[in-house]
Amino acid sequence: MLRAFLSTAALALLAGCAQNTLTGRDQLMLVTEAQAVSGSAQAYSQMMGQLDKKKQIETGTPRTGKVREITERLIAQAVRFRPETAQWSWDVQVINDPKVVNAFCMAGGKMAIYSGMWEKLKATDDEVAQVMGHEIGHALANHTQERMSVAMATSVGVQVAAILVSSRNNSPGTGLALTGVAMAAAIAIQLPNSRESEAEADQIGIELAARAGYDPKAAVTLWEKMGKLDGGKAPPEFISTHPSPENRAARLKELGARVEPLYAAARARPHDAPSFLVAREAANERAVGKPGEMTREEYAAKVAKEGDAMTFQSETFDRFRGGKTVLECRSDCSFGYTTRKTKWKELHDKHSWRDLAVSVLQIGYLSDLSYFLLAESAHGLGLNDAASVYYKRALDAGREFGCGGVGFSCEGFEVQKLAAAAVKK
Repeated sequence: MLRAFLSTAALALLAGCAQNTLTGRDQLMLVTEAQAVSGSAQAYSQMMGQLDKKKQIETGTPRTGKVREITERLIAQAVRFRPETAQWSWDVQVINDPKVVNAFCMAGGKMAIYSGMWEKLKATDDEVAQVMGHEIGHALANHTQERMSVAMATSVGVQVAAILVSSRNNSPGTGLALTGVAMAAAIAIQLPNSRESEAEADQIGIELAARAGYDPKAAVTLWEKMGKLDGGKAPPEFISTHPSPENRAARLKELGARVEPLYAAARARPHDAPSFLVAREAANERAVGKPGEMTREEYAAKVAKEGDAMTFQSETFDRFRGGKTVLECRSDCSFGYTTRKTKWKELHDKHSWRDLAVSVLQIGYLSDLSYFLLAESAHGLGLNDAASVYYKRALDAGREFGCGGVGFSCEGFEVQKLAAAAVKK
């Protein structure tokens, strides 16, 4: 089994990296998101079951009620970033361990926060929102999937395989009944995050919290408290898996200032999203909504059409939304263009306008097809003024940078004809 596992991992490495359509970054992905979600659910269920037997799962307290309220609001905003996550079986638990200052969110929205956040850190509601927003950011950006892939591709993968082999010789109930992806998921939440993924989670998390109505300034006070814990001599477990460079506080202040208008707007409007957290008392553990409120599917369909939350705050997106994107890259971006445009066609066919725009912007290749797909994305998101600009730029680019040149295809689009028709409307 060990040889088969390692052979599978070696072959998977040949598949290379996959582009994350939320962040635009290439990531090592040896497991699919579906596998990551399934493995995480299995690992989470076993972990919570063991903690429940030890009476360490806190239930029915004002604190657990507040945590659910905070995470519900954050999840509603997470679905704005990735509407398909409305179908995740979101869950959150408070683990009663006053000595541990930690939290996590696995693939598929399986979350937990330790009571040490209050007992040792005296975290406010706004600070708890920043913690959970940051963790949800990791899940949205597929960081669990990425770390599972790293675990399987390195020496950790060998350890996973060895555990799987030895577990066959153990009797049932020993706690080693996890499958390969579930074991990788369990290990993944203990692995340190890269600085790239931390920066992404910071940026996504602080915006999630702001859009949910929680003060972005709390991101800075939270990390200040973390640094002072126990006199700064023994950093909490949360920091051990979340590397904190010296400039992090400055970066969080900068991000906080950018999302301050979102926070002010959120404070002025009611929370009108459906329930997403599973109801543990329900036999099928599904999200149970209130009478008369929209379903998760209806909510996801509604927010998918809103261009405001296409991706986390960035100058690139702001330019796109305002019709100011100018594509200039050619030779340096040609490889990315040729390898990604088939995926662009798939995203276009699925009307995944936000993911399509992010991917095209990330490549930045100058062609009439690129501009046309930006126009289609803008139109699909209701950004009609921007769409008009990009349709015209597609026509202009076609004179010299048409997608049908030697060695290139237009992926079945009659770009010039379609762009011209759109301009005439």
